[in-house]
Amino acid sequence: MTPEDIGALISTVGLLTQAGGAVLMLVLFSVLLRANQRRPYFAYWTRGWAALVTALAGVGILYLLPVLPTGDPTPIVRAAGVIYQVGKLLFIAYLVGGTLNYLLGLDPLRFRRVALPSALGFALVTSLIPGLDLNYVMLMQAPVVVAAFGACSLLFLRLPRSRATLGSRAIGVVFGSIAGLWALYGVALAMVKIYGVLGVARPLNFVLQYNSYFDLLAQMLLGFGMVVVLLEDARREADDARAQLAVAHDHLRRVSLYDPLTGALNRRAYDEGVGLEAVGARFGTALVMDMDNLKSVNDTYGHAAGDDLLRRTVETLRKSVRPLDRVYRLGGDEFLVLFPAARAEDVMPRIRAALREANEGLDAGQHERLGIEASMGAADFGGLEDLPAAVHRADQAMYQEKARNRAMAPPRVPVA
Repeated sequence: MTPEDIGALISTVGLLTQAGGAVLMLVLFSVLLRANQRRPYFAYWTRGWAALVTALAGVGILYLLPVLPTGDPTPIVRAAGVIYQVGKLLFIAYLVGGTLNYLLGLDPLRFRRVALPSALGFALVTSLIPGLDLNYVMLMQAPVVVAAFGACSLLFLRLPRSRATLGSRAIGVVFGSIAGLWALYGVALAMVKIYGVLGVARPLNFVLQYNSYFDLLAQMLLGFGMVVVLLEDARREADDARAQLAVAHDHLRRVSLYDPLTGALNRRAYDEGVGLEAVGARFGTALVMDMDNLKSVNDTYGHAAGDDLLRRTVETLRKSVRPLDRVYRLGGDEFLVLFPAARAEDVMPRIRAALREANEGLDAGQHERLGIEASMGAADFGGLEDLPAAVHRADQAMYQEKARNRAMAPPRVPVA
């Protein structure tokens, strides 16, 4: 085989390999696009790979069909050149459009109205130039590729630190490498047109002979970077969704652990140990309180008045306890108050005094509806293990006081 035959074989194998790589990228991006329809930039990149496959099909026709004996291209060869030129320029336009949409939020429709007709018009006009061949077409493309991909590289590499990722850096480097590679192509092709192939320096001749392999490598790296960017974008959305779910979960958990009427912790919170952190390593007092007049207020003034009485009771308890004390509404009109590092003989007088003070500020009419009448019992505990037993003892003491209060209370006169 002559050196020319070897060179042609290398170019043909390189073209087929590059076309196969472009097809694989198109298949991969098309599959990923199905699950990422909401990302316009990725749809643009996918269309870019489709345009590249079309362009390489046009190059295949140029390789397979000879020119006329006069050296002029046949109509089919000229059409293949147009296909290659249009496909390659659309590949560039779609990649630039996807980049601008991803980085700057550029409206894809607005970009499409300008870039795509421009690419098509440029390809059609240049295809009419006499003496069209593949080297000439690539020479005309070189400035476009260098300018477009160089700008994309700068945009990706100059992202602020908060937005810079592995994928964005990879794409920026690859775009810059492609721009540099096509700058070499431009210089080599210009020398070919001026001096002929034999006049091209050996390194530049090597670049031209193996350009398909260099392009294939650049395509694979560029596709890898784009997929990484897509995965990073999807991960950010997933992380945000998880954060929102965590907030919603915390809100629901708070709703489930707090009494919606009074804002006090509920029985579920007590059963799950919520609020008992301060009790774990301390002695303390458990106080159980049951309201004596809630039923009569509900029966006489309605449940809205009873709800007001419950809220006022919890408000009074909160004003009389310390930050580390915990107030629970166990259900109905029964409350539990835990006092870490406190004794029953100190706690009971303080709570009774708080209730008396709350009632003293009421006039006669308010006292009937908002006066707090309650029975209480308290028991000391030595630690968290002893707490259930202390609550039981406090509950028994509360029922004993309730029985005494009932025996001493005058009969209530119904309100007409």
